[in-house]
Amino acid sequence: ARPARAPRPAPEARYTAGPGEEIAPRDIEVALVKLRGDRPMTLAHVPIGWAGDLYPFAGPLDFLGHDGGAGLAAGPGNTVGAALALKDDPRIVVSVLGDGDFMQGCTALWTAAHYEIPALFIVSNNRSNFNDEIHQETVAKARNRPVENRWIGQRIDDPALDLAALARAQGVAAEGPVRDHAGLEAAIRRGFDEVAAGKPYLIDVHVAAGYASTPLSRGE
Repeated sequence: ARPARAPRPAPEARYTAGPGEEIAPRDIEVALVKLRGDRPMTLAHVPIGWAGDLYPFAGPLDFLGHDGGAGLAAGPGNTVGAALALKDDPRIVVSVLGDGDFMQGCTALWTAAHYEIPALFIVSNNRSNFNDEIHQETVAKARNRPVENRWIGQRIDDPALDLAALARAQGVAAEGPVRDHAGLEAAIRRGFDEVAAGKPYLIDVHVAAGYASTPLSRGE
């Protein structure tokens, strides 16, 4: 058998946000890599546009793969199932979910609360069904329609939904919205502590619209 390759170091310096900058989707990845340290962690789910070069994997349980068919609502349930399977394992199960994925599958958190299944749910919340915005922009360009209307029927803002309240309604402790980088790191630390104590926890993080992985921005 071939020896395992050493994981590539995450290029944190290239992606360090400046003071006052809005949280970008990639900043969640950078914070997770920074704060996980040597603790074993399983990434159960990632959203569309996840920047794979920022988050190195060292073993097969570090990442469980994407949901088939890019279907919404799979993320929360997949995370609960993975966390149940690893409940007696020292690994911390973490999931980064899009807000659309979370909203359509949030009742899975009740199962985590009811059966005391520890997992950290981080919602990368751009207040939009952003993938559909990109599709609508593509169609608008093809049909010579105004691309500035791409948000219609997709933007979920003004007011923004209280996703932490949705999690608490399922019996899961939660916080947010987190809007700054210092608050993001502090929230993830609290989340790690809660999961290590055997509890599920959710963090609602407001991020700028866009993808960390530019090849997935199909409307460009």
